Amino acid sequence: MSPPVPRRIAARHRRVSPRHRLAREDGNALVEFVVLSAALLIPSLYLVLTLGGVQSAVFAADTIARDAARIHAIEPDPYLAAQRTAAHSALVLEDHGLPAGDVVTITCSDDPCATPGGVVTASVRIPVPVPGLGPVLGGGGPVTVGAEHAAPVDRYRAP
Repeated sequence: MSPPVPRRIAARHRRVSPRHRLAREDGNALVEFVVLSAALLIPSLYLVLTLGGVQSAVFAADTIARDAARIHAIEPDPYLAAQRTAAHSALVLEDHGLPAGDVVTITCSDDPCATPGGVVTASVRIPVPVPGLGPVLGGGGPVTVGAEHAAPVDRYRAP
């Protein structure tokens, strides 16, 4: 039988150093990696999808505004110009994956719009849908992007 160990020595042997504690945590790094990557990856992915949708809407708004002002500046018939603008904006919105709608407002310095020397201004406002929140927010989204373009009507064109 071994001699009894004093209490002071027994307590020192039971105390575990921090280095020894860290060495015993085998397998926890994998769990921490999975939890942290999910916690960081999901919001980052959502942010990228949302910003991609907003940037797509910005490109669509710029294209529609520029082309709508040009259409109304060169087309003498306002009814035909409105039809061409509506068809063009629907095509651009479809190309960018956005819901179709009436997004263009045309203002003219002279009446009719294609009056020589006048200026046609097209304003576009597009509501951007947020991924995953469509049923909650309805058709539109909390973000609306816009663009505006002014096109001069040729001064020397025949009225």
